[in-house]
Amino acid sequence: MSHHSPAQALWPLQSRYWPLLEETSSGTPVRCRALLLTGHVDVPRLVEAVHRVVDHHPVLRARLSDDDGTLRLRTAGTPSPVAVWSADRADCARALREAAATPRDPRRDSLATFDVVRIAPDQFVLAMTAHFLVADLGSLYATLGSVLRAYFGRHRPGGRPPQPPALGPVPPARKAWWARRLARWQGQGTLAAALGARAPDRRITATRVQPVSGAAWHRLAARAADAGCSPDLAVVALLASWRAMMAPDTTTAVFAAWTDLRHTHGGDGLIGPLSDQIAFGVELDGHARMTFPDLLRRTHAGLLDTMVRHVPYDELRHLHRAEHPGALPVWDTRVHFCRIPPRSSLTRDEPSLAELGLSVELFDESRLLPVAPPAYGAAWDGVNADLHLTEHGVDDVALTLHYNATTLEEHAVRLMLRSISDMITEVGEAPEQLLPDLWRSLGVPGHGGRDRQEAPTCAVPPHPAKGHNR
Repeated sequence: MSHHSPAQALWPLQSRYWPLLEETSSGTPVRCRALLLTGHVDVPRLVEAVHRVVDHHPVLRARLSDDDGTLRLRTAGTPSPVAVWSADRADCARALREAAATPRDPRRDSLATFDVVRIAPDQFVLAMTAHFLVADLGSLYATLGSVLRAYFGRHRPGGRPPQPPALGPVPPARKAWWARRLARWQGQGTLAAALGARAPDRRITATRVQPVSGAAWHRLAARAADAGCSPDLAVVALLASWRAMMAPDTTTAVFAAWTDLRHTHGGDGLIGPLSDQIAFGVELDGHARMTFPDLLRRTHAGLLDTMVRHVPYDELRHLHRAEHPGALPVWDTRVHFCRIPPRSSLTRDEPSLAELGLSVELFDESRLLPVAPPAYGAAWDGVNADLHLTEHGVDDVALTLHYNATTLEEHAVRLMLRSISDMITEVGEAPEQLLPDLWRSLGVPGHGGRDRQEAPTCAVPPHPAKGHNR
């Protein structure tokens, strides 16, 4: 099996990511995801399946080279490492998370590695850890799925994997549109402002995890589907609605988000760095008269409005700095909803897997999220909160927030997440009720101006009589 290939030019998105490598503005650049395999596992065959998939995708063996002044990907002469080891479940999750938090040098280190971990006599974890220059979140799941197909003899790769289409230069008219949009957004409030926090100048990350019951999540998904949206976008809508209650003078809630460009620029089935960050706004005019479906439509429209005018994030940041020198972007909340994987409960009892003697589910998603290192000065782009949606436990979902502890108080963050979690239940049960009435039934008052500055933790715990799970 050959693992050699000549140097190749960087993919367009890889070139755009290069200036961000020395920054922490894009979040932690290394990610890990894993599958839990229950049943009989032939470990040597599983390792060989990994090698077969990696051999078909040279990007997974890439190193960066700039010896001649031009950035190029060079495929390593050896396959990506596959470590086989044993640990209990908690130690396995901890070690994988620490590996994802360890910086990797794109010029020297393996940018994609794999682990096969025995955590019980009949349970193994198949994990992939990769730098975003070679694999985004969607690519992690796609690669793990390909490894399992290869393990079962179902991997039938064709010729050389195609490269994604070039994005091309940004048209001047689109830049002008974004300049107008940025000017309109610049006066809007941020998450920090809604919580009455002081203006930050750096970021030190802390973490808060808020579980959401599986039943409530499925009801939210059903309501979102009725409006033509996904449940992850419904969470963004609730974040915008909460902002409207806490800061009624905010007419647009602005967010940053990771999105999968395969959906808009082509490249289905590709493995590589095919995601980018975007910024979009949710219009909140008339929030007092909105129901949840009303706000969902506003949120979806705001997302589509910017997606069809996509500007790569590095250019968007450059444009913002040029138009508003010295000012931080108003999108200080970033949502990591690039791809929501299938629920494990949908795959545990899949007949075809049962016939093969193996059950497959996601492994401890919420525990594998690494925390970004502290960011100082120019290395911080103003994002105060990164929200992830992950599986949590057997059937629940978790809202996992990595937030800037230098400006956001832990108490305020905890109450905000609990309010959002309880609101997920409320809109699932009463989607046509006015949103402000639902918030007030949870004990969330509307504050603005001076009151908001004097009461930075004005979100209060939901009323215990509602009987919501904690």
